[in-house]
Amino acid sequence: MTLRSLPEEKLEKTSMIELANLILADHKEELNFKELFDKVADTKKFTDAQRTDLLARFYTDLNVDGRFMTLGSNIWALKRWYPADQTTEKSLAESRKRDAEEVAFDDELLKEDDIEGDEEEDTDIYGGYEEAGFDQVEEE
Repeated sequence: MTLRSLPEEKLEKTSMIELANLILADHKEELNFKELFDKVADTKKFTDAQRTDLLARFYTDLNVDGRFMTLGSNIWALKRWYPADQTTEKSLAESRKRDAEEVAFDDELLKEDDIEGDEEEDTDIYGGYEEAGFDQVEEE
């Protein structure tokens, strides 16, 4: 069954997750979550309010349904497109590698910010008390 072969009234009664399955099967390649949801919402002719209300439900359904898998970075595909060993080891390794690269990049940005911040914060460690005359200690 393809998306184009379904009559209009059948499309309205078809669940979002079934439509996602048909859309990915017709498209024959992975899709970003937002693109996939937009295609489902366009097919079902959702209003903006319905899109907002159903977005989280659709994401949950994709995660729970065993026919779908994420390839990381919010890219979704049909699990049947990949051999069983590829769906676990390889995709997890690639996802972890991407995550590690993102963390390393974020750490570099933070270090750069710290270096720049140190140059800007050349202030008196005593909070400027010397200027107010508090640097002199009275001896009795």
